[in-house]
Amino acid sequence: MSERKDYKSLYTMEYYKQYSNIGYDNKDVWMSFFDNMAERIIEKYAPVTVLDMGCAFGYLVAVLRKKGVQAYGIDISEYAVSQADAAIKPYIKAMSALDELPPEFPKKYDLVVSIEMIEHLYEDDGLEVIKKMTEYADRVLLSSTDNDFAEPTHVNVQPKEYWCEKFAEHNYFRDLDIDLRYISPNTYLFERNNNMTLKELVTKYESVIKIEPLKISRLRQSVSSFLNGRLYFIKKLIKKVIK
Repeated sequence: MSERKDYKSLYTMEYYKQYSNIGYDNKDVWMSFFDNMAERIIEKYAPVTVLDMGCAFGYLVAVLRKKGVQAYGIDISEYAVSQADAAIKPYIKAMSALDELPPEFPKKYDLVVSIEMIEHLYEDDGLEVIKKMTEYADRVLLSSTDNDFAEPTHVNVQPKEYWCEKFAEHNYFRDLDIDLRYISPNTYLFERNNNMTLKELVTKYESVIKIEPLKISRLRQSVSSFLNGRLYFIKKLIKKVIK
């Protein structure tokens, strides 16, 4: 096991007050964000159990439980967990993602979620947490910035292909059929490959890769048509004003 780092002391009230420039205590904003996320997760995967690794104030756990999902959460920050609503405090725990789950928590889940957490772990710890994620669930939803090097606690910022490679080492592959950019531009759903052959996996990836340029081309055409229409309207308006 890698040497433990002192992560706990970093995530204090001051850290969350300035989080993402709006503060993590801005409950209405974050609950709205996570409510939308929960709705889409349920619609797509209908999980019965979910583990949120890096749950902070427990917003996602709260909205999932309101929707009937047995959601649990863990976070290294004792301050963050202390800010959770009383109703969900039995279901979240202040602890390291490197440690074993509490005995009262399930050991297996339909889905593990980790939003902007893993880049806060040094690489060796991040790899250990990926292993734990794959032990907990057959599906892992991971969000991690690939370009925010300015944040001092971002010690493990990696490109998309890095995470794809590390999950592939555990036989988990990215689901290319789902668009998760409503969470962030760098959000991925990894699934355990239980029965697809390498040939089938490559075929699936190539079919999606072939479709993506067509989607982009159509989007560009739609945007161009919209802008041309607006430009035509503005020109007519200007002519009327000049006359």
